[in-house]
Amino acid sequence: VRTIFITGLPEDVKERELQNLLRWLPGYEASQVNYKGEKPMGFALFSGAQLAIAAKDALQEMVFDAESKSVLHIEMAKKNLFVKRGIVADSNSYDQSKRLRTGGDYSHSAYTTPPPFHPPPAPVWGPHGYLSPTPPYDPYGGYPVPPVPMPTPTPVPAPSSYVPVQNTKDNPPCNTLFIGNLGENINEEELRGLFSAQPGFKQMKILRQERHTVCFIEFEDVNSASNVHHSLQGAVIPSSGSIGMRIQYSKNPFGKRKDSNHPIASPGANGAPPAMTYQ
Repeated sequence: VRTIFITGLPEDVKERELQNLLRWLPGYEASQVNYKGEKPMGFALFSGAQLAIAAKDALQEMVFDAESKSVLHIEMAKKNLFVKRGIVADSNSYDQSKRLRTGGDYSHSAYTTPPPFHPPPAPVWGPHGYLSPTPPYDPYGGYPVPPVPMPTPTPVPAPSSYVPVQNTKDNPPCNTLFIGNLGENINEEELRGLFSAQPGFKQMKILRQERHTVCFIEFEDVNSASNVHHSLQGAVIPSSGSIGMRIQYSKNPFGKRKDSNHPIASPGANGAPPAMTYQ
């Protein structure tokens, strides 16, 4: 007998998957999967009995599918796998396009029997259950790919200078800052570039009106907001002209509401009209 019997296959196994596993083994000739029972069963035919035994030992307890944790169990079959042959001149040839099946008369084999003292094949497989280590993932499939030049990041605009700012009506510290004294021509990207580079920055909202522009900036915590409150107080942004911006703590944290009926208005202490709202 030169056929092995394979169990432990996952329920959704395809014959091609089994064939791709076995076709690398010395002496492999044909295979099939039988789906008639509760679990699919595989059969594989080799050119000699010793090669079939070697394949059995190599595949024993091998993890076939890691996701379904399918472990193969291999035994020698009771009969050889019968290969359905097409109409060919050579009786030793067989048509692999036909579906393989078991059963039939196995007394006359179309294959030559190896000599009695046929030496066993050299061990070419790892130990039972061995899975070769996965090579590092190469997204380019080994093809040489020239490095893609990365765009140079836009430099963060530094304040051109600092001017003293009177800030007598500040609110209790919180994680949200109110930015006032912004010029009419303030550049939003310039303003965002300055504050987004500060540690703890989360988000920014700019409110533009006819005569002036204000800004609310949320930070991760009160400490981050306090550092910016002190370090950038009175900073002059180039697009804002020669006006130093006034930084105060917002009356309410970013996105909070005063009550359940009215959205939080920009606090009057911040110098913004009470009709302006933000979320």
